[in-house]
This record gives sequence, C-alpha cells and structure tokens, in this order.
Amino acid sequence: MKKEVSKNKEIVDLMIKNNSLKTCKDISQMFNNMFGEIVQTLLDTELNEFLGYDKNSHNDKPTDNRRNGVTSKNKVIKTDKGSICVAPPRDRDGQFEPMIIKKRQKVLEGMDDIVIAMYAKGLSLLDIQEMIRKMYNIDLSKETLSNLTSAVNDKLKVWQQRELKKCYPFIYVDCLYCPVKTNLVSVKTAIYVILGIDLEGQKEVLGIWIDETESASFWNGIFEEIKFRGVEEILFVSMDGLKGLPEAIEKVFPKTITQRCIVHLVRNIYSILNKQNCKQAISDFKKIYTAPNKIKAVLEYEGFLDKYKENTRLIRKVKDNIEHIYQLFEYPKEIQKIIYTTNPIESLNSVLRKVTKGKGSFINKEALLKVLFLRIQDLEIKWCKGTIGWNTVRNQLQILFENRISKYW
Repeated sequence: MKKEVSKNKEIVDLMIKNNSLKTCKDISQMFNNMFGEIVQTLLDTELNEFLGYDKNSHNDKPTDNRRNGVTSKNKVIKTDKGSICVAPPRDRDGQFEPMIIKKRQKVLEGMDDIVIAMYAKGLSLLDIQEMIRKMYNIDLSKETLSNLTSAVNDKLKVWQQRELKKCYPFIYVDCLYCPVKTNLVSVKTAIYVILGIDLEGQKEVLGIWIDETESASFWNGIFEEIKFRGVEEILFVSMDGLKGLPEAIEKVFPKTITQRCIVHLVRNIYSILNKQNCKQAISDFKKIYTAPNKIKAVLEYEGFLDKYKENTRLIRKVKDNIEHIYQLFEYPKEIQKIIYTTNPIESLNSVLRKVTKGKGSFINKEALLKVLFLRIQDLEIKWCKGTIGWNTVRNQLQILFENRISKYW
C-alpha cells in the first residue's frame, strides 16, 4: 500500500513539474489531453494484438495483412471529460475492428450514461444539448442525442416483457394524460400505470400502457398480459372509477377484491356540492368511512341520508358507492389504510407528470414511454424501505387469505 502511494506521488510530482498548472481548468485540460493519449495508445495496442506483431518489431511479419497508416482525418470523440482527438490505425485488409472506440462511434462510454440520466429527468434534447455544452464544452447534435437515447428501447422492451412475481397482495391502478403527436396533430393520450406491493411489502411498477380510450376489452388485454407474465394471485385492487376495469378484473382474476378509492369519492362529492355548504356535508360523509366499525358506519350513513335527502344528486352518489365503504370494515385497520386510497400510485403519477409537463407534445408514444420508463427506474431504486407496518399487515394477510397465498410465502 505504501509503495502504491509513493508511486502515485511520483507521478503527480512529474505531472506538476512538466506542466504549467495554475487553475483547476489547467488541471482538467491536462487530464483530458492525457486521456486522449491513453485512448490512442490503446487503439495502437489493439491493432498490434490483431496483427500479431508490434510496428517496431524487426521480426518477420507473421501475416499477409499489415498496417496501413491511420484514418485520413483525426477522429473527434465526445467524452464525459470533454472532446478528445485520436487517429484510429488501419490495416490493409480493412478487417480491424477496434473495441475501445468502434467504427463510426462518436461518443465514448460514460457520456451516454450522462445523456440518458438527463433524459430520465425529463429534459428535452435541446435542454440536454445546452447542458452538455455548458458542462463539458462539447457539442452533441440532436441526431447523436437521439441515437444515444434510442439505446433505451431495448431495455424498455425487456422491462415490459419481464416475468412478474406470482403474488401481489395489493395493486393500484390509475392513469395520467400527456399530449402525443398523431398524424402531426397533438392528441391528449391516456397513460395507464399499475403499481403493485409484493409479499415483502416492496413497491413495483408492473407496467405502463398507452391507449386513447378506456374499455373493458382494453383492460382485459392488460390483465391477461399480467397473468401471462406470471401473476397468479392478486388480493386487492384499489382504483378510481376507470371504465371497464372492474369487469376485466372479475373476468381474469375472479377472486380479487375491487376497492374504490374513497379519497376520489370525496372529491367527486365535493364537485357536485354548493361550495358554500360543502364543508359540513363532507364532514358528515367522513364520519361514515372513519367510523370505528360497520355498525356505527351504518348509523352514520342513515343519518346522512336523512339530513341531505333534499339533495338528490348527493344522495344518489353516496348510495352508488356505499358498498365500497362498507367493504372496508371487513378488514383490519392496517389493511384498510392500504386499500382505501390510491395515494401511492397518485404520488407516483405526480412524479411522472414532472418529467412530461412543459415538454410540449411528444413526437410519438415510444418517446413518451422511454421518458416514463427511465423515471420509474430511478424511483424503484429509492423504494427500498418497503411499506410501513408491513409485518403486521403480512400476519393479517396470512390469517385472512391463508388458503390463497400460503404457497407463495
């Protein structure tokens, strides 16, 4: 270890002695020049190994192929340290394929990761182009940036088709909207997201799907796809009033319990009330779903119907959804907290909106999917803490659904 430190010190002393270093910019420039020389040396070494002899060797040439100088023009390569200039060596037969810098490659590994990371944060190609120019003093064309981000397509395809876990006790379904160009016209397009919580309490995005309309056949296709990818058991689905979704779940996963989001229901009730009198009505409605048990909830519901019987729209809305409220009381409080709202997926969609908002219309659905996929990848890395109070929830699930999920633990 001491020898290594001593050797590094000698190298540093030599670099300082042979270079006029006054600023951090001077240091950066020196390392950039060295980086270019290292890459050039590696290119020359690759050709030596390919041909089987060193250009300075006096031995007889072992192959018919031989060196043929370097490319007519020096090659400018963009790196995460700036631009470097190299002269790739050639062979007469044109068979040499360098590995460190491939033919027609203009951006070295490292810079592509930076571009993709910026793209994942929702920056447009123009924004990335400007940032790269300011940070690294190099110019990347929109075509080059587009080629770099297109490398995400293969990862996206693998992610969309990956095998899923066999059991998800809870899943949430929601959608957000984003403008996408179709035949040169911007169309408000629905993006459907499914978020699952697995048996270890960890969140996972099962997939994202894009479609202009909701329908039972559309949802059937999605849940059949999930089933094909390995999902055998779903205990609860929490959702807003998405058309065709309950019917599709019942058809593909008939034992799954569908739970309407109570928070969305409150918002729907608020929208049909007179704003001057809505505060009291919302407060009275809250007493129903926050009751300590179903008996108390029924009493609160009956009192609510009597108090607001003149408001037929309000009464109809509450009657249409009261079974979803009563259903909550069939389960312990800890499970109630997980299924009564779609807040987890709404929080996810809020983050996804940040990377699409203000970007104008996406050129196509594929471009939109790439941005969403990259952002989800970032988020899932941060979802390591799991669901709060999961040990209690897990024990309750084992008791309530032992015959359905015991084989998956």
